[in-house]
Amino acid sequence: MASELKNKVIKGVAWSTIEKICSALLQLVVSLVLLSLLSPEDYGLMAIVAAFPAILMPLVDSGFSQALIRKKEVDDVDYSSVFYVNIVISLALYGSLVAIAPACARFFSAPGFVEIAPILYLLIPINSFSNIQNAILQRSMEFRNLSLYVLVANAISSGVAIWMAVEGWGVWALVGQRLGVVIVKTALMWLGSRWRPKWLFSMDRIKGMFRYGSRILLSDLVSNVYYQISNLFIGKFYTKADLGYYDRGNKIKEMPVTSTIMAVLNVTFSAFSRQKEDKVKLYHNARKVYIIWAFVMFPLMCGLIAVAEDMFRVLLPEVWLPAVPYLRILSLAGLLAPLSVISFNLVKVCDDGNTIFRIEFIKKLIATAILAITIPISVEAIAWGQVAIFVSDMTINCLTAKRYVTDWSLWGRAKDALPYLAVTALMVAFVWALGLAGAALSVPLWVVFVAKILLGAGFYALLSELLHLEAWREVKEIIIGYMPRRKK
Repeated sequence: MASELKNKVIKGVAWSTIEKICSALLQLVVSLVLLSLLSPEDYGLMAIVAAFPAILMPLVDSGFSQALIRKKEVDDVDYSSVFYVNIVISLALYGSLVAIAPACARFFSAPGFVEIAPILYLLIPINSFSNIQNAILQRSMEFRNLSLYVLVANAISSGVAIWMAVEGWGVWALVGQRLGVVIVKTALMWLGSRWRPKWLFSMDRIKGMFRYGSRILLSDLVSNVYYQISNLFIGKFYTKADLGYYDRGNKIKEMPVTSTIMAVLNVTFSAFSRQKEDKVKLYHNARKVYIIWAFVMFPLMCGLIAVAEDMFRVLLPEVWLPAVPYLRILSLAGLLAPLSVISFNLVKVCDDGNTIFRIEFIKKLIATAILAITIPISVEAIAWGQVAIFVSDMTINCLTAKRYVTDWSLWGRAKDALPYLAVTALMVAFVWALGLAGAALSVPLWVVFVAKILLGAGFYALLSELLHLEAWREVKEIIIGYMPRRKK
């Protein structure tokens, strides 16, 4: 049973990561195309309008999905009750956000807000129709199907966005992309799921799940506020173009970071929930996921920092170069994601929600102080402030997780990360040397850019093989496990 669960965890992370990486690569290509067709002001406006549903979306689910995943026995009464609550909350939230749109447009001096909000915010009720299907897939650890649905939705919506941008729709191309993902994903989940809501409802079941879910809800709401608040302050006190540069730098960084975060969060929460009574197995599985994720994330983030300017100069109009410093600064935060996210998931699984609320309160006090210092200085200072917030969040998450899983120490995880940081540093030095050699020999920039990516990745893999890194062995085992075997 333990071996079977371990395989499900590894395969679940593998499938989710593959989907997220493919989605991230697709989004990167689409983003580069759209950046060539749209202006920084278009992205600045979209960042402001999209911040509100991004902050308030957890209200729709209210932590019920994670309560369903965590619950030992679930039946149609649970599923149907949560489904109807989600629909009611989503419709109320949609109406409220549309009602305040004119006031938001005046506050941010963004007239386009009023036109975009009623259409974009439809993603809230549409998304609520697939919350139960999503929870069922995660509960049964069917991450292959879930990954395919998301990948297909991203592909279709990206095609729609590019067509709209080429046809001159401007910021509406970004609206079409956001809305398209939700519509297609919801449709695919309904077509692929056997579950359908029944005329069943129990307020007692809702209350029981809400005791746990409410703490998750509050934590998610506060986290989302602090995640989006930088965009809102930049949109208010700086220009829309400034916000566009910052938002694009952040979003390009997010493509690999957020993608892998969601993959690991979804899989490990489901798996860890089944192992919370056995702290030894919980620790070993968490550590294994951590080192594999660090093995992938460290070179990805450092490589992105190393090639950022070349990427923008080769692939984008010169108008977007001011986004490069933001991309580089914010990518530093991505290095901290593996330890922070897995530690927080351990806390969520082992705690009843009270500790989560307390540590979120402490983290947000620190974040408030950092934001208060950096916002009046400059947009670049805000970016550095985000890195500082990530550092404090990671430290608190890891120290709290050690209360439940005693072997999960900050120092122990630092030692686990050192080999991958060292190999990553050597890779970055190699990529830097390639850039110097290319400049000295007057090699075209696009050739140097491609060489940095391909040779840098090859150099990292070669060092990992020569040094017999643990995570490299695990990754190879995963790859070999998916290779077709010849019949004897």
